[in-house]
Amino acid sequence: MRFTLLLHGGIIIYVACSDAFIIVRSMVAAPSLKVARSFLRGGIAIGDARTTFAAIGGSDAHVKHLSKMTVAELKDELRTLNMTVDGRKQDLIQRLNDCRLGDSTGKGQKSDSRNYSPDMTKTNYLIHEDFDKLTVPALKERLRELGLSVGGRKAELIERLQAVDSGRTSDNPDMKSARTPESDIGGTEVTASGDDSVVFNITDEILVDVDDGIPSPDLMDEKRKQEPLHIEAHNDDGTDESASARRARRKKFWKTQEIRDLIKANDPSAPAKAEEMIVTLEKMAEQEHDKDYLPGPIQYTLLIDAYSKSGAVDAIQRVEAVIDRLLESGDQSNGGNVSPTAQMLNAVMSTYASIGNTESAEKATAILERMEYLKKFGELVKPTVHSYSIAISGWAKCGSRAAAENANSILNRLMKDYDEVLQKNDLVGYDAESTPNNVVFNSVIDAWARSGSPDAGEKAETLLRKMEVLARSNKYDVRPDTISFNTCIKAWCSCEHPNAPHKAEELLSKLETNPQYPNRSGGVITVRPNRLSYNTVINSWAKSQLPESALRSETLLLRMIRNFKTEPFATATPDVVTFSSVLNALAKSKTVRMKAEKCSFILKAMIDLHENGGSHETKPNAICYNTVLNACAFSAQGSDAERRQALAVAFEIFNQMRQGKYVSPDAVSYGNMLKTCANLMPPGEQRSSIAARLFSSCCEDGLVGGMCLDEIRRCVPPRAFLPLLADCGYDKPLRQRRQSHSVTLLELPPDWTVHVSSTDMASRQRGSFMRQKQNTAEEIREKTPPVIPRPGLLVEYGASGRDL
Repeated sequence: MRFTLLLHGGIIIYVACSDAFIIVRSMVAAPSLKVARSFLRGGIAIGDARTTFAAIGGSDAHVKHLSKMTVAELKDELRTLNMTVDGRKQDLIQRLNDCRLGDSTGKGQKSDSRNYSPDMTKTNYLIHEDFDKLTVPALKERLRELGLSVGGRKAELIERLQAVDSGRTSDNPDMKSARTPESDIGGTEVTASGDDSVVFNITDEILVDVDDGIPSPDLMDEKRKQEPLHIEAHNDDGTDESASARRARRKKFWKTQEIRDLIKANDPSAPAKAEEMIVTLEKMAEQEHDKDYLPGPIQYTLLIDAYSKSGAVDAIQRVEAVIDRLLESGDQSNGGNVSPTAQMLNAVMSTYASIGNTESAEKATAILERMEYLKKFGELVKPTVHSYSIAISGWAKCGSRAAAENANSILNRLMKDYDEVLQKNDLVGYDAESTPNNVVFNSVIDAWARSGSPDAGEKAETLLRKMEVLARSNKYDVRPDTISFNTCIKAWCSCEHPNAPHKAEELLSKLETNPQYPNRSGGVITVRPNRLSYNTVINSWAKSQLPESALRSETLLLRMIRNFKTEPFATATPDVVTFSSVLNALAKSKTVRMKAEKCSFILKAMIDLHENGGSHETKPNAICYNTVLNACAFSAQGSDAERRQALAVAFEIFNQMRQGKYVSPDAVSYGNMLKTCANLMPPGEQRSSIAARLFSSCCEDGLVGGMCLDEIRRCVPPRAFLPLLADCGYDKPLRQRRQSHSVTLLELPPDWTVHVSSTDMASRQRGSFMRQKQNTAEEIREKTPPVIPRPGLLVEYGASGRDL
């Protein structure tokens, strides 16, 4: 008798000959199988099995089952089949459905039964991936699934996967076709190798011919009790793995993946969920009496990582409690099989480094030194370059010169260890994950940038030049990138060097030449400036006291705008921060003439870039408009023409704000307009009238802040201030015949200050208009100058000789 046997979702389907079929209900349940496989006996064509499976509606049911799966589950099954995981969900479902129907090579194509093997899913149905298109994490994931080493560069990972792939199809005897002779009439054993491989002992008595009739469910149950089907699963290394172990591994994987997604999303519930995962796995292990459910190093590492990134006050105490629990000698809650790993200790170091003080940085460094000590004795816990970067970042957050020197010493220790390996020419046994890279150098440069030391810029640039030297050597994986240049620019801008802005702009000019550095794989890496590069230098010029600072920042901004409009793939595009920094530099400059007009021109260029240039990041905000108004207010030292031009610019900008296209006036806007009137207009009826209208509009909008109250007192005469308050609806000071300077902001009607932010209230009010403190009689006597008696002369007070 010849038949085709299909296993799908716990249902065994067999086809006698090629045109009839029988469904045997629940003959075997295989929950550990991720993919239903087809096994042949007697050489029946796979096309016949596919046709029969489609005829009974298995394909529709299978598609319906796949549609209920998530994208992550679908990709996991595709990875099990060594198939590509790109595309939409419908593409993944179609790819899995085609593979399960035996149609991985295309619709309508039928495989020849002579070339068929029991492991068709791993051989004929294998879709070989283009490993060059995969990312390094994807390649490492493939290697982990195969139980291979994940160390080395991308080219080494690809070579390792290609060697395994070629070995599966040619050298591996398990992948060869296994044919079952037709002469076998008794029980037959069909074996499939690879992942999820299963050994079936099948008895012909269970499978009857169509003419004999379909066995009843009772007969099937009885046969199943008498001769149960034997299912065994094999790992890649040849060892047997029970179905319960596979089930435990699957459940741990999905629970771990859920926690990993929460940590990536910075979900505040990640620590609680991680604790719940540990407790749940321990309960499952106790209920199932199976240690495979117990949490392992991966789960505890995620728990520590969740604590580290939570930012909680007691995060470090919780991390230490987890480590103490794992190190306890008699701990039976975790089965005694979990010991700290390098990834786990890195997570602990990250928790210490995130605190940002000297004590925590010392603890992180102590862990690193302990890992270095264990490395000398060949222990599995070895520090990686990530371990060094974490310790350095912990010192960088301290923000002192001593911390920067400690960070530099850690880098020197790493480089010394690597240089010793190079001298011994023992790179074969050296862990690739401990090779110095850009990250560790950039961390040390950042430590100097935060140190505030006067020579921070020089130290950072020395490291940058060292990176350029190492980049020319193929033995190091160190080459400067944009982050390296930006951090070095930041170091120059943060130090108090007199020529810091010039040094920072020199680095920016070098970065604009797009320097190239050789790659270890034979290519070339081109480094280009980005927005942060320009913003850092512009901000450095804006904060400097050099006379040419404002004009230099304006030149950089115009250069960015020109590059944005001319270069098709510009990497450095200005944003609202760039424009605000330049406007602020021009407004506060004491040497720039016609700065009101310059600021107005820059604001118009910003609006044009937003409306016509397609730049959504240059939409002007209230700070930009207020800065232009402030530049107009401080143009009083110019000529009469310059003052008139500044006054015209101020009213134009303020009217644009009143239209509300981008922003509306706030308390600072009204205060700057009143300051402009007080500084640029001569005292008289015209200034008082304009100021009164502005103040009345400010009261209606509920934007009377401390700055507005100060400037209106400067614009109008003292005798007109209290009547102005009365005209606006507050006549209490006028009825009480008070002086104008005695009116404070807090006593004004609430409707006048309802829309004023807390920063624009009394904090912006000048001290000259605050309520004066009344001195007591004792304080007056203490401040009275001593009397100096002189015989024959008038009494003279030591504080003044005018009375004489």
